[in-house]
Amino acid sequence: MKTLITTCCLILLVFSCAGWAHPQTATTPPTLITLENSARAASVDSVTRVRDPLPVVTHNNFSIDHRTRLTLFATNMDLLPGETVSAVTATARDSRSRNYSLKVEFLGKVPALDWLSQLIVRLPDELAQAGDVSVSVSLHGQTSNEVLVNIEVQTQPRTVTLAARRVINGHDNYVDATFSFELGMNGDVAEALTRNDWDLQFGNNPNIDTFNVSMVGDDRSRIQDIGALNWSDTFQVPILTPHPVPAIEPEVVTVVGHMYVVHTKDTETDLYALFRVEALDPGKSVTISWKSVQSPE
Repeated sequence: MKTLITTCCLILLVFSCAGWAHPQTATTPPTLITLENSARAASVDSVTRVRDPLPVVTHNNFSIDHRTRLTLFATNMDLLPGETVSAVTATARDSRSRNYSLKVEFLGKVPALDWLSQLIVRLPDELAQAGDVSVSVSLHGQTSNEVLVNIEVQTQPRTVTLAARRVINGHDNYVDATFSFELGMNGDVAEALTRNDWDLQFGNNPNIDTFNVSMVGDDRSRIQDIGALNWSDTFQVPILTPHPVPAIEPEVVTVVGHMYVVHTKDTETDLYALFRVEALDPGKSVTISWKSVQSPE
């Protein structure tokens, strides 16, 4: 169960457990703070103050992009006069030794503890479903220690039913025919959160039941039917290279028992998902089970 930790409590925990009672020297590399007797970062969601595991995408924040911001704590992170947060870089390394840049959005001192800094980084889409990653920061040519941060993994598929896209008595049921893997939701409630930017649509073709992924002007998304599969089967998620420029991806036919992979790619999103067709009422609705997955790229 996630533990809700206020910044104050976390700082006290770090101070008492880590034993740092004075500033580091200017020649010392940055040091990211860990929990006592652990390689795990003393970090929290910058808005909810919840510890990891944390998802890359969440609607429980203040940003319109729904991306999680992570607060890390460190020593020896002093900027020079006139420097901005752009002087700091942050990197995450996943289990396959692939490195990802984390955008550093804030660096400042913790109130009343001028030896301790807090920095806020934005989690990128490429880390979705990554599990444990090793995070480090660099400043003035010196790199910190690596600390572990756990990115939430969706272990079990979820189920949703989509209506076939129709206009009946002047009413367009578009929000019920579409789905956001990014936020795991659809319908009227989801429209404001998604800003009407969906990842999958069902039943837009009146002549045959199909799925499509091209719904906004900057879509470079791809979809592929990977055949009759169960979630318990062993298979590899294929790489779906996005279109080089915005383009309309061909529709794919809806087949019960088939698994599909979607690479959602547009200006703001770069995520992979799998879904399986569990039931089909031709021309009316489809029930799918779905799961966000780590990029195979």
